[in-house]
Amino acid sequence: MEKVCVFCGGRVESKTLEHVLPQWLIEFTGNPKRMAYFGYEYLEGGKSVKRRFAFDAFKFPSCKECNQNFAEIEAGVKVIVQKMISEDFLSESKLNTLLDWFDKVRIGLWLGYLYLDRNPLGISPHFHIQNRIRQHDRMLAIFRTGGNRKGLTFAGCDTPAFALTPSCFSLRINSLCFLNISYNNLLARRMGFPFPSETYFMEDGRLFCKFKEGRNRIMRPVLKKSIRFQGTELYQPIFFGNISAEGLEKANELFDTKYVRDNCISWEKGIGRIFIKRDSEVTAYSASPSREWLPERIYDSKELQFEMQLLTLEWQLYIENNLGPSLKLLPRERRKEFLKFDALGKNYNKKVIELLNKQREMSAMS
Repeated sequence: MEKVCVFCGGRVESKTLEHVLPQWLIEFTGNPKRMAYFGYEYLEGGKSVKRRFAFDAFKFPSCKECNQNFAEIEAGVKVIVQKMISEDFLSESKLNTLLDWFDKVRIGLWLGYLYLDRNPLGISPHFHIQNRIRQHDRMLAIFRTGGNRKGLTFAGCDTPAFALTPSCFSLRINSLCFLNISYNNLLARRMGFPFPSETYFMEDGRLFCKFKEGRNRIMRPVLKKSIRFQGTELYQPIFFGNISAEGLEKANELFDTKYVRDNCISWEKGIGRIFIKRDSEVTAYSASPSREWLPERIYDSKELQFEMQLLTLEWQLYIENNLGPSLKLLPRERRKEFLKFDALGKNYNKKVIELLNKQREMSAMS
């Protein structure tokens, strides 16, 4: 895979190296030189070994200017994460910045693993970090563990499903675990926003959508697939992202309503408000800083880390099975190739989920 800037996707100018998991976070969660595992190195003969190197060596090419352009969001999120670990008050605008950062990290990890694994599926990225932030509906589930155990782990980034559709991963930062999902119209219909009755992949990587009027009310549950742990779920509708010009003209008309405008941080940019689910209620996050985001239940750290792996793989599988656009507009050969990779991703997740469930059963019996 050609080494281009992880931010802009262009030829690297004034080369720097970007820590897709930033240096401040690596230091915040332990010794930056600590060894960690980063997927698998595949050898000749079908064998594989775990890939292991120092955490602060997990970095990839970027332009100096691009890197500097994202310094502000990193500085802001550093303060936000420190506040979260301290169980402090957060505003809606801070959570919006946090969700931007999760977009950045998720796509950075996707590109990073394509580089590390030498892109075995031959994927040609149609987007990079700077043009994938705030492009699709997004959610963040937050879970809390007991104790003061430091650590930084992530799951779901080395699967074929993530390589094909980088929409779902999980991240643990010390005592907090996060499940992050972003996908085209993940929330729109059930959040009362206009939504596509039909969605098609186009050859250029964008989507063609036929939109319908929204219902102007929140339907519960917002996510048809439930999350089996008690935490805090944050939802944010995003519109206008990655839609073809033909679809955008109609979408503009449908989104220009009082309901949509009243539930936006910025209607002009297509950024909806942040909504919070606590118990079965879904409401807009409070206008003033609050501790609404803080989960009430506290889980055992090791137990939750194990379950987060399972949860991430299950959600990747759910997205592939239930939310994917139609491939009808793609050429026949491209469609066949996509379906082959899609089947590979689904089968991989199914097998690992089965293995993890067996481990959990054996652990319960011992």
